[in-house]
Parts: sequence; structure tokens; C-alpha cells
Amino acid sequence: MVSRKKTEKEKIIIRPDGAEILTKGKTGGMPLLMIPGLGGDSECWGGVFPRKLREGGIDPLVYDPRGLGLSSCGSLEPSISLYAADAAAVLEDRAPGGAVLGWSMGASVAIELALSRPDLVTRLVLCCGSGDHGMLVRRSPEVFRPILDREAPVAELASVLGSLLLPLNQRGNTPFSRAFLSVIRDSFVRHEEGIRSQQKALAECPPAMPRLQEVAVPVLVIMGDRDGLIPPREGEKLARALRDSRFEIFPGGHGLIYECSAELAERVCSFLSFPGRDTTSPSFAGE
Repeated sequence: MVSRKKTEKEKIIIRPDGAEILTKGKTGGMPLLMIPGLGGDSECWGGVFPRKLREGGIDPLVYDPRGLGLSSCGSLEPSISLYAADAAAVLEDRAPGGAVLGWSMGASVAIELALSRPDLVTRLVLCCGSGDHGMLVRRSPEVFRPILDREAPVAELASVLGSLLLPLNQRGNTPFSRAFLSVIRDSFVRHEEGIRSQQKALAECPPAMPRLQEVAVPVLVIMGDRDGLIPPREGEKLARALRDSRFEIFPGGHGLIYECSAELAERVCSFLSFPGRDTTSPSFAGE
């Protein structure tokens, strides 16, 4: 693991297989466990989105997934269910019961968490996710091949994913884009074992669509209208398959959390704070 000084809000959770999971957050307000996508750690959320959540009365609870940041890999075979169990341990330890947000691959982890530990999850936010990664890979092999290829240099994966996450208004050879891509590349190279594990788990991710009716909590599904990795129609399919869902499209790509930070945080806060039925966005409940 990379040496980094922990703050007073950080804690290490030891998992049964020996993995050490670094968590960050406080539990004074309404907790929101945030699950990052492939290669993301507790630092991947940027500054604006978490700050705006806190201003809205939400306390972000973040962590380094096993093999990334300051968390170790452990000894178990990587899988979406294993990552969901880790996420459950974080939520259980720091804020027993709360809302969960999953971004990209993290949306698959969040769905599995809601299915396997319904006692912990009160509401669910799925951002730029899909209910069937295998189908997406078969439909767009040219898009997913470089993401799932565990033989290619990890720096190449970083370049591909970084380009997809880069805000659309920052595309091109700019100082911001160079710095953005450099941070991602450096992190991927330092944590190659964790990255390879996540690639394997994503490649073997079971379809969630057949089980979505089992998710009993309200769900907000958010997509970017120009997402080059997961098209908006995938979010609509997710929303229609869920028992109680709202569907919303924001202007942006797969890095929606960087492009619409304030607007997205405001929408999430509204969804989490609404005591009853949220009618501020299209609902597919009962369809």
C-alpha cells in the first residue's frame, strides 16, 4: 500500500480474508455510502460533489476498495459480490443503515449490496450504470475490449478510462486534461493488482436485470446524455425493471460527477431528503 497519513476521520476495517479497507467519513448527518467505479478510490469524487452533498445535509461515506488507495487486496477471488460485502462492512461499521450511491461499476456493486443486505440500504442512487454488463460487452466489443483486457499494459487502460471520464468541455491537449489523465495513470500503475482484480470481477459480473424486482427501496437512476461507455438507454432499462424508481438524464458523459457536480449533488440531496414519494423526476414505479 502507498504510505499516506490518515486523518482523524479515517479508519481501517479488517475483512475476514485479511484485506484492510480504509474508510473516511462522519456520521453526524444523513449518511451516503459512495461506491466508485473501476479504478476509483476515496479520492475519485473530486471536491465539489462531496462538498455540495455536505451543504445539503448529507454526510458522504467514502472508502478505498480493496487493492486501491490505502486498502490491501486480501486473499479472496475478486467478484462483484465480494466488493458488495466490503461495502456492507463499511456501511455497517461507520453508519449502520443508510443510503448508497454507486457510480459505473460501483452501480453493480450497489445493486448487489441492496440485494444481499436489504437491512442496510434505505435508498439507492445508480449513476452511469448498467443492469447487464455482459450484454453491453457483446454489443460494443470495441468499446469494452481495452477496458477488460488484462494482458494490455495497465497504463493503456488508464488512458482509455481517463478519456471517458474527462469532462466533455475539457477534451483536447489542455493542461487540465494532461493533469487529469496523469493522476489516473499514476494511480493505476501503482495499484495494478487491484485494477486487475476489478477487471476480472467486471468481466464476470452477473446480470442484475432478473433480480431487480427484489430491490425494495426507492432508487434514483442517473445517466449522462453523451456517455460514451454506458448509453442512457441502459439507465432507462434499469429504472423500468425496478419496483420503485426515478429516472433522470443529465447533460454530460461518463464523468458526470465532474461535469454536473453541483446539480447532481442537489438532485441526490433532494431524493434522499424527501420523506415520502419523490415526484421531481420521471417515475417507473408499478410499470
